[in-house]
Amino acid sequence: MTRRLRVSVLAVALAAPTVARAQFPTTPGRTRPGQDRPAQSQKLDEALRKVNGDDRAARLEGLDGLGGLPDEAKAVQALLESVTDADVAVSVKAIDVLGQMKNKDTTPLLVQQLFLRDTPTDVKRHVLASLGKIGDPRATPSLVDLVGRAADPNLRGGAIFALGEIGDHAALPTLEKLAKDPAADPTLRRLAEEAAKKIKDQPPPPTQPSALEADRRGGRQPISP
Repeated sequence: MTRRLRVSVLAVALAAPTVARAQFPTTPGRTRPGQDRPAQSQKLDEALRKVNGDDRAARLEGLDGLGGLPDEAKAVQALLESVTDADVAVSVKAIDVLGQMKNKDTTPLLVQQLFLRDTPTDVKRHVLASLGKIGDPRATPSLVDLVGRAADPNLRGGAIFALGEIGDHAALPTLEKLAKDPAADPTLRRLAEEAAKKIKDQPPPPTQPSALEADRRGGRQPISP
């Protein structure tokens, strides 16, 4: 596999906007975003130079440097490209850094690596760990699928753990079924039970009331036709 990812794949992974930059009030004496831009650009250029080099240690160091620049689109893109690097150490490092950044825009590409035949098992385990850290519910259907059909019990266990970390209630039916399956591997049953409990202990996401319900709560009656 080539070091750089195909443009078509990157287009999907980067379709959503990158992490929004925080807005700061223009309080006198406070540093405003952009004032340290030259320093940021210098850090980005230095990290990219290392990542694009041939020395493994320097490349790994460069990936760490990119992880400190979550607002830089070029940093995220370089990390995504490194996910499919021929050097497994570089690939794993990029995946771990993306998990630490918790950038949900990277979820589609990471999920894709789980179902590619040429993705090493060790790399897939790191992908599962990062998806759990990112916590994007969009990964839930793929992880549920992996729990049901993966031949490697370690990958199934990693997917179960990631589902517990994500906390999506949509995963509960699969986890509860596995936890009660007497024919299932005891370790996987225990992991499924723990993941289900973790999800249940988390409060469900807030729901937006309908316009009609909002009117009633505000003491306003709907207008009759």
